[in-house]
Formats: sequence, structure tokens, C-alpha cells
Amino acid sequence: MAPVPTSEGRFGIFTLPYAPVKIAYHFYDIPQRDLPVIMLSNALSSNFKTLWKEFVEHFRDSYAIILYDQRFHGESPLSEHFDYYSKGLTFEELADDAAAILDHLGIARIHAFVGLSMGATTAVVFKARHSDRVGKIVVAGSGLKSAPRGAEDVFEARIKIATDGPDGMAKIAPLTLDRWFPGEPGKKFLNEHSARRDEFLAMLRDAKPEAFVACIRALQNFDLTPSFEKIKQRGDSKDVLLVAGAMDGPLPDVNKSMAKLSDANLVIIQESGHIVNVQKAGEFNEVVAKFIA
Repeated sequence: MAPVPTSEGRFGIFTLPYAPVKIAYHFYDIPQRDLPVIMLSNALSSNFKTLWKEFVEHFRDSYAIILYDQRFHGESPLSEHFDYYSKGLTFEELADDAAAILDHLGIARIHAFVGLSMGATTAVVFKARHSDRVGKIVVAGSGLKSAPRGAEDVFEARIKIATDGPDGMAKIAPLTLDRWFPGEPGKKFLNEHSARRDEFLAMLRDAKPEAFVACIRALQNFDLTPSFEKIKQRGDSKDVLLVAGAMDGPLPDVNKSMAKLSDANLVIIQESGHIVNVQKAGEFNEVVAKFIA
């Protein structure tokens, strides 16, 4: 499907050339202005309509912005080939999907790729596999590798809840929100921003369990060490910014180790959990703007 022009950019859904899967995207651009392009990649169970509102509002006058929903998320529909859900996805596939979007839009190279959580992991793999197509990457809220085996049991428990009847994702939604916005700062943010809280809860309740399962399989089986090594060998470490919320579980310490491994830049944002681009939108946008300038 060709992009559809609108007053808010171009929205479209197209079929990947190598898989029976459709991907939805929204391209905010300003005609007759040759703006640098930023691509945004989402967290598990999220969609671009909800996750990046503050970011788009801040950057849309200075950059063209591509948002998209990963396979089976948001506006990207389910596939008729159901084995995709049971066998799961890989971050190599998710990174190549991002490249396919650029091909579809006729964009050879983007200025920056900004990812959150699962989208941040995708950003690293994208930089390693498609280095000629991206300048800088912002890696917000990603770990280095899959959690130890015991932690996989937590994933399996979440899958069991999510797939237990038609209200499975509704049961997962408040648990996810608590993990994303932890502690007193998280509660304070959600109380003070009730409209955003309700949007996030609705987004999580409406997420497709098939997407949840397929992408958890990717999260259970990844290791970014080879990707970071490849980026470092190319001399591109300066083009990588790691960002973590100080209250996002073990990720601040994990990202410190990742920065040592990769020679990447690192910023820890205080009093923030996992969804740092929303909870601390002003600080996050300032950090990103300075890095990609």
C-alpha cells in the first residue's frame, strides 16, 4: 500500500517483500524541506501513536520523523501465517524490517535511530547490520543480553497470563505499567498525568497477545555483544548513546558495563523508570537533541 498523504504526514501499511507480514508506519515530514530523518522504534506491547507523543512534539519542526509499529503491534495487523507467533521473532528480523520501511519510503540513510526497550535493542542490531543507512543511534532501556534462565520463567508466567482468554492482556496491563513507572516518582508521574496514564493502560490492554508472545521470544534469545563489537571495530562507537532511567531495575548498572564494552556514550536519567522518554520527556529530549545535533 502506498503512503497516504495527510495534514499530519504520511500514514501507510505495506507488506514486507520477504515475509507475509504487513507493517504500519507514519512519516512526519514537511514538503519542500530537506530535513534530517529520525526513526523511532517502540517498546514491547506499545504503539507509535501513544509512546512518542512528547518526542514528536519536540522534534517535528526540525526533523522528519518515521514512526512504525513492529510486527503485529498497534496498526500492524496479524499475519495469516500463525507460525510466526509460536516460533517467535529475532532482533535480526526486527532490524531488517526497519530497513524495509526505509526502502519502501525511498530513504537511503537516516540521521538517527532512536529506540526504547525492545526498540533500543533493535537500534543496536540495525546499526550493526545496516551501518551505511544510519548515523547515530539512541539506545534507551536495553540490556546487553537475555536474562539468566531463571528470569525466563518470569517471561513464561507473563505469557501464560497474556494468553489466558480474551482478557489476558488486560490482566497484564497494570502490572506492566507498574514496572514501567516504578517507585514513588512513577506513581507521582502517573497521578499528575492521568490522561497519559489512561492512554498507556488502554494501549497495553489493546495489545495483541500474539505480538506479545512473538517478541518475548526475541527478548529471551538475544546477545548484543557481537553487534557492539562490530560497531566498535568500525570506529562508530561515538555514534551510540546509551540512556537508562536510574530506577529501571538493574539497567543502570548493565548500561555502565555496556558503555565500557562498546565505548559508547552513556546518560543515566535520575528519578525515572523504563519509559524515560515520557516520564522525563524534557530531559530525555534535551539529551537526544544534543547528541544528534
